[in-house]
Amino acid sequence: RSPFLSALLLDGRLVRAEGLRFMVVGKGSNLLFDDRGFDGFVLVNELSFLDGDIPQAFPNRAKTKGSDDDAGRGGTSSGATLRVRVGSGYPFNTLGQLLSSAGWGGLEFATGIPGTVGGAVFMNAGANGRETKESLVSVEYVTKGGESRELHVGGGGEEGGPKTRFGYRTSPFQSDEDFGAIVAATFELRADPEAKARARQYMQRRGASQPLKEKSAGCVFRNPSGCSPTNLSAGALIDRAGLKGATVGSAQVSCVHANYLVVASGNESSRPSRDMKDLIALVKKEIKQQTGVDLQEEIRIVPFQAEGME
Repeated sequence: RSPFLSALLLDGRLVRAEGLRFMVVGKGSNLLFDDRGFDGFVLVNELSFLDGDIPQAFPNRAKTKGSDDDAGRGGTSSGATLRVRVGSGYPFNTLGQLLSSAGWGGLEFATGIPGTVGGAVFMNAGANGRETKESLVSVEYVTKGGESRELHVGGGGEEGGPKTRFGYRTSPFQSDEDFGAIVAATFELRADPEAKARARQYMQRRGASQPLKEKSAGCVFRNPSGCSPTNLSAGALIDRAGLKGATVGSAQVSCVHANYLVVASGNESSRPSRDMKDLIALVKKEIKQQTGVDLQEEIRIVPFQAEGME
């Protein structure tokens, strides 16, 4: 048992016994803390293991002269699958890169997404029309009381009834009052000769359309109704409302991607979190007035006196 997991189980029991304020974080990439911090104990997830080696899906494929892309086929069949078990603290971006580079498809969209595997599972992270749940097989987690449990998800996150279902940026852990923290996740990937190229395309698209060099917590709002074909995305709604560049203190609606609220360059503030929350409120109010749509946050706002494990 890893030192982190031992500490997590011990701290979980302490939380229950002592009523301590406590939360576990990965990279914190979608968290907005209060300017005063957090009145409690924060444990940083260090469960960054990856069970076994990742084999090449197409070991006999030759390389095209003058190109770093694989060409030709051989070895593994495109119908082959691979299961990988990975710690919840493992970088989601690294996992996507590693698997797609080896020719395994399913998590190409993870390339470029900050945060950890645990955070991706908890939020059912997604991009480019894909979601974490689609490749997820099972999730190991602990309760607040330190009890180890495992959730068998099945393909698409639909198996096992409502309690195990995942939705757009939601998971069953978000509504489980006894949930403590995710320990590990098992994914199933498929051999795909286009996985590497697809991941590279996603990264290029991300670099061209998102303010990656600016400080932000990623996309702030969920897309209405999961961004169905008949709905505009949150970013499109904010853009059409003329809010790109809108500023409150040090917080600004990105001029690159309207669903990113960034720290305005050169605009220092003694209350950056409050500025960001005020800008969030402003955007929600404007969108409601102009379109009737109630935007909901995708990022998690952590209050100073939050109770329990997050």
